[in-house]
Amino acid sequence: MQKSLFSKIGYLYLPTNNIDETIEWYQKKLGFKLKTPKFQDDIGFVAVLTPPEGYVVLLLVETKDLTTADFLRDGRLYQTFTLNCPDLEYTHTALKNSGVEVSEIIWRGENAKYFVFTDPSGNHIEAAWSVWD
Repeated sequence: MQKSLFSKIGYLYLPTNNIDETIEWYQKKLGFKLKTPKFQDDIGFVAVLTPPEGYVVLLLVETKDLTTADFLRDGRLYQTFTLNCPDLEYTHTALKNSGVEVSEIIWRGENAKYFVFTDPSGNHIEAAWSVWD
């Protein structure tokens, strides 16, 4: 049997123009935990956060450039990652009630549903539930 080259996806990098505001938003709106105080690398500040379950490490990277982690898909902005939700309707309502800009819930066939929301830096994030989770 051949040895695996990789064990998991390690980190997700998201750009931000205001790291302090974005750290606070991820903590208050999404319940993320700051793993260590923000630190400075050779370009600017970086913050390390995890969701409450702690499975993915999110790195907020401060930049002066006006950019997001989104990409274009057939001319439309498209998110680069998904946060899984055990109860999508609850998450949708909770985020909407806390003032987060959210889309409507969309079904992907009978086995999955999702919605998209936006962080203060303009990064689009998908919240999803599926039978495969």
